[in-house]
Amino acid sequence: MSERPLCSQTMTVTGVMKTARLLRLLRVARRVDQYSEYGAAVLLLLMASFILISHWLACIFYAIAYFERPRLDTPISWLDQLARKTGAPYVANDTASGPDIRSRYITSLYFTFTIITSVGFGNVAAVTDAEKVFTIFAMLIGCELTLLTLVTSSLSQNKHIEHRCTPKSH
Repeated sequence: MSERPLCSQTMTVTGVMKTARLLRLLRVARRVDQYSEYGAAVLLLLMASFILISHWLACIFYAIAYFERPRLDTPISWLDQLARKTGAPYVANDTASGPDIRSRYITSLYFTFTIITSVGFGNVAAVTDAEKVFTIFAMLIGCELTLLTLVTSSLSQNKHIEHRCTPKSH
């Protein structure tokens, strides 16, 4: 396993700021009503929103564990469990130790998807209090996303029915 510099393995403020540019997606969401008759476009927009929110939540979940892990009395966070499962333990005073950043991000994103979709397999779990509070927050966001999807699809369906049932004027 090659050693990567610390700057490539930790989150940077500039990296987080770059994702803020993706907020432009919200402008598109305002126009969903105009394009709601196009079911595929609405579905694509909802999926993109879902993926973006999942990415942000995965980064937050990772950041919680990353900053909390060195302060724990015993190694119980999901990062420590991942380190044991992958055979890449964390070494004191070595910031490059532990699982690689790809494995940490994928695991974090996987956990976020299982929470938001209410699947919750349990093979990655929130263990510390901060992780549990975050998980509750993520579950609430998942409920909101589900509600948004149901409402949007219902509105889209109603517009489609109204369009088909409205007599055309000549």
